[in-house]
Amino acid sequence: MKKTAIYTTLFIFYALVLEFVLTLFDPEVVFVKSFDRNLLFSMYPNRTGIVVSEEYKVKVTTNQYGSRQTNPSSRPNVILFGDSFSEGWGVEENEMFSQIANQILGPENQILNLGVHGSNPALMYLHLKHYLSLFQPKIVYIQIFDNDLDDLGKFETFLERIENEIQPKVPLAVRIFGETVYNVFKESSTFRLARRIIKKSKGQIDPILYYKENKVPDLALLSHEDSLRKFGRLSPLQNEIETKYNGQFAFYRDAEHWQNLLKTETDYLEKMFALLNQKNIKMGIIYIPAKEFFAEGGILGNQKKRELNRFVLANPHHMNLKSFCDTKKVDCMFVSELFWDQNPENLYFPFDAHWNRQGNKVFGEILAKQLEKLP
Repeated sequence: MKKTAIYTTLFIFYALVLEFVLTLFDPEVVFVKSFDRNLLFSMYPNRTGIVVSEEYKVKVTTNQYGSRQTNPSSRPNVILFGDSFSEGWGVEENEMFSQIANQILGPENQILNLGVHGSNPALMYLHLKHYLSLFQPKIVYIQIFDNDLDDLGKFETFLERIENEIQPKVPLAVRIFGETVYNVFKESSTFRLARRIIKKSKGQIDPILYYKENKVPDLALLSHEDSLRKFGRLSPLQNEIETKYNGQFAFYRDAEHWQNLLKTETDYLEKMFALLNQKNIKMGIIYIPAKEFFAEGGILGNQKKRELNRFVLANPHHMNLKSFCDTKKVDCMFVSELFWDQNPENLYFPFDAHWNRQGNKVFGEILAKQLEKLP
């Protein structure tokens, strides 16, 4: 018994020493909480890190809500839920579309941006339930991207239904050790290094999203024109649609196979609509297609003419959302239409999937005009 206690103490001591040493060299800032009983996944409040690639290098700082917005309104009339587009991936905070809109709008229509990268309608539903207990906005916008269908398919494993209500599924380790111990362990430098080694041995990639300010890789930043030259101009995915982006946009080719996920997305939108309707809050939707939607010939390269109606009818995701919006009379903004005549190639990063600063600027101005129409 005494030996066991000694060995246990030594193991804990060496584990702590290892963690201390690894932390000194660890370049990553952990932004996302591994588990939250209410929100499932959320960003930690008051953290700072650097997001970097060949196309951008931006500083990201979270506020008291764990979202990327300095001095957010405490009584917002407009709330935005979304994924990395809403979080402003690849652009500075003052270049985010929500901030562009806020600079135009008066104080009565300021947007509280609660976007979190990797989000989808299921996670947004959990976040909506939580934040409606804190705020009473006039309208809530749900930002949807084309990869949300694929995300929904992978997300169900983290959820459970209790008395017909969707809730985060509590991992067994959380039940045993508690939420704090679980998160500290999973977010430790030791655990993350071990996970990366295992993934690399399987040929998988576990990229660092946020770097410590003093450990940022020294990458030469490309201009938009240089990036186009290096990575190529906007072009259809064609036969790569099943493999590129891990097949997230394959629904453009095989919509029937994705019908269950389209229905799942609608179900979560229905839940959010009902929740907002109970509180007399309007709902809005912002739909963002994959940038290849705008490519010559469309995302599959099979469109003979560049006509908006043809492209839209060939987009199952757009049509599914349009049906929901028309049925519920929801204020929906389809970027597939709004960017059609805006030279989309200049609004997205050539390699990264997100809007560049110009794309954020264009949509931010459009969003401001839309909000100015609200009573």
